[in-house]
Amino acid sequence: MNVSYLKGELLHQKRRTLASIVGLSIGVALLVITNALSMAYYQAARIPLKEIGADITVQRSGNVPKDLSGSVFPCSAVTIRDGDVRKIAALPGVEGVGRAVLLWIFDPHQAWIVLGIEQTNTVGPAVLRNAVRQGRFLEQGKAEAIVEAAYAHKFGIKVGDTLSLAKRTYPVVGILDASKAAKIAIANVYLPLSEAQGIAASSNQVQDVSPFDPHDVNLLFIRAESSKIPALAASLRTMLGKQATIGTPDSFLKLLGSLFALSDKFTVAASLIAIIIAALVAFKTMAGNIAERAREIGVLKAVGWTGGNVMSQIMAESVVQSLMGGVLGLAVAYVGAFFLSFMTVNIPIPWEMSPVPHFLPGGGDQIYKTLNLPVYIPWTLAAFAVLLSLIIGVLTGSLLTRAISRIKPSEVLRHE
Repeated sequence: MNVSYLKGELLHQKRRTLASIVGLSIGVALLVITNALSMAYYQAARIPLKEIGADITVQRSGNVPKDLSGSVFPCSAVTIRDGDVRKIAALPGVEGVGRAVLLWIFDPHQAWIVLGIEQTNTVGPAVLRNAVRQGRFLEQGKAEAIVEAAYAHKFGIKVGDTLSLAKRTYPVVGILDASKAAKIAIANVYLPLSEAQGIAASSNQVQDVSPFDPHDVNLLFIRAESSKIPALAASLRTMLGKQATIGTPDSFLKLLGSLFALSDKFTVAASLIAIIIAALVAFKTMAGNIAERAREIGVLKAVGWTGGNVMSQIMAESVVQSLMGGVLGLAVAYVGAFFLSFMTVNIPIPWEMSPVPHFLPGGGDQIYKTLNLPVYIPWTLAAFAVLLSLIIGVLTGSLLTRAISRIKPSEVLRHE
């Protein structure tokens, strides 16, 4: 391969070279951006759970209490036993388990969504400590409460006030803003787990549905290896029975079913179109170039260039143009991904992950998590795009070299 000749030909045929590079870059950019966008939607479905350091939520649905005259009701109606929690923690792929008790507490004037949490666990609602706007977070071993900001504003609750819940009193030590945080762990009041367990264990309504001991819970948050989530969900359903309600990223995907199905189909179609466009543009441009250079090729052969010399030269031109088109297309895709990352998407929260009772005002409304679409281009996708460009260049060069091998110097020069 003659490098000087290669450079000269690429510069001499500027329009064809530019057309080949731009055409290929469009195909590569389309391929990369559509795939990056599809992956972004899947990543977005994981964010609501990731915000509380979890990948799976576990509840057990049950019957409504027979006696509705009390004030404390279980949200997840069937207890998850402490022994079951330990078994779940030992399942393959489980990296951490956060326990919680979710209760609805009513009095004549207002209703409370109360969430009992483990104050120091990094899996579960305790990650909301970063959302505290006034006061402080719950401390270990203290019977105290934190109130959600919107609820505190509505009822005029401030740090230092005292709340009365289920005949127990709690000083308010903090106000947290959960509006932009994990909506699947949003509540009006947050208590230490042991306090919520005590309230549940002493409630006739809770016991009426399912026996509840002071160490039991009714809500779990599980952090797991990504590849093990489907298998874990199946194991949890087997362990906890048909009453188990398992929330995973797939729960969000099902709510966005039509959008994700459309996204997947569009990605496949766009990828195929992009590859076809890139290949056709590269081949058509190079083929036209070779047709115009038939006499030149004949002369080169006449002055001593072997067929192998000519074919390696044409192959090099095809590969160089394809690689340049691939790199340019990749650069365009990175710019496109940057601007697409400013797009917002509304992720619906599955009903089983919503703590709001459906019979309260607004409880039947769909809750959404609004977030920026996490569009990014992984190195594997970038590498695939460059490799695809190289393959297109090699295939195009191979097809063209076959045509060149049939060019005979005597016939070309005779027609001049």
